Amino acid sequence: MVLTSRAWFLLGLGGLVALLGAARPELLGLTMLIDLLAILAITVDALTLPGTNAFSVRRKRERVLSLGASNRIELELTHSLTTPRRARLRDEPPPFCEYDSREFTLTLLPNLPTQVAYHLTPNYRGEARFEDVFLRVEGRFGLTARDYRLPAREIAPVYPNLLQMREYDLLRHRGRLQQMGFRQRRLRGEGTEFESLREYTPDDEFRRIDWKATARRGKPTVRDYQIERSQNVILMLDAGRTMLAEVEGRRKFDAVLNTALMLAYVAVQMDDKVGALVFADEIDLFTPPQRGKAQVAKLVDALHDAQPRLVESDYLYATTYLAKRWRKRSLIALFTDLIDPDASRMVLHSLGALARQHLCVAITVSDPRLHAWSRQTPNTAPELYRRAVALQTLNDRLAAMRSLERMGVHCIDAEPDTLVPNLVNYYLQVKARGGL
Repeated sequence: MVLTSRAWFLLGLGGLVALLGAARPELLGLTMLIDLLAILAITVDALTLPGTNAFSVRRKRERVLSLGASNRIELELTHSLTTPRRARLRDEPPPFCEYDSREFTLTLLPNLPTQVAYHLTPNYRGEARFEDVFLRVEGRFGLTARDYRLPAREIAPVYPNLLQMREYDLLRHRGRLQQMGFRQRRLRGEGTEFESLREYTPDDEFRRIDWKATARRGKPTVRDYQIERSQNVILMLDAGRTMLAEVEGRRKFDAVLNTALMLAYVAVQMDDKVGALVFADEIDLFTPPQRGKAQVAKLVDALHDAQPRLVESDYLYATTYLAKRWRKRSLIALFTDLIDPDASRMVLHSLGALARQHLCVAITVSDPRLHAWSRQTPNTAPELYRRAVALQTLNDRLAAMRSLERMGVHCIDAEPDTLVPNLVNYYLQVKARGGL
């Protein structure tokens, strides 16, 4: 039991009255009565505090938490109180997670459950451990309070960001994909697979005119094409030491994993086949391309616990392994890091070999701090050194990307927040122009 500010104010007031009684003996009896009444009120209030079994709490959340996303966590408090009480509720979220709030001031009404909610953003994949919930409830007069520890320990798995897939579906159905940074692309009239014939309009290209159909119908007729279906997309994820580096509080590997699964989800929506290969100094995982939403679920289950390791990645071994097990032309998306042309020589050599048969794209995570430091006007020697290192690092990355592009490998270097739309837009552009 603890005394509230009201109780301390009442006791302080009783002390002042006692001083007054000491100064004027004829009021001593009255002051003692007031002090006794204050102590009695506190005692009676303490007796109104409910027992431990009067409360229970239930935490509501998704079955799995999404990495780097704002996950809604709800707490439902049930009780057996018969009078309104003031209370404070505090949850104990997992460490290494960000949250907007975890303490709530409540007014508990008789026999009415109370619900509160906050948002939790995990920074690492794996297991997130929630602790018990703590509750402080005041007595009927608000003079005393009691603390309760409500059992609520649980472990929640943290997966790559699955909420962005729901958001993509929602915005796609509403025609608002621009809110996620995606460019709307018209599926009809592009690609190389024939879809239908229609009457010519002034906006159509002459090369789309079907002259045989025009002769039959007696009016200009054009062919409509659609984006090719059932093509192949392979996600190659580098799990070596360079992917352990953190950008904006998250490891690069986690950022590219979110991006890879989002690309897989979009590709499946386009009826393409998607597979994945995770490698470092050896092959950690290979899932051959398949189509359908079940394949996305399979990839999520297979990749959610993949972790980068402090080893050098063997790009040549990974590409050789892939070439032996998958020969069909595909869009191969390599998620890696490019440090400089020398350190990235194996990346350049391996992707250059793949690019002879496949359409390859290299995806890297850009660190916004490097760009900020490169533009900063130095005022001290450490700032000057930091700016020089940032400029050198950016120039080396740019040189490595230019080397890849000369080999026919497209490069996407973006910050974590824009990595997904940049890659998905490139994929849709490839589909639209029939690049595969």
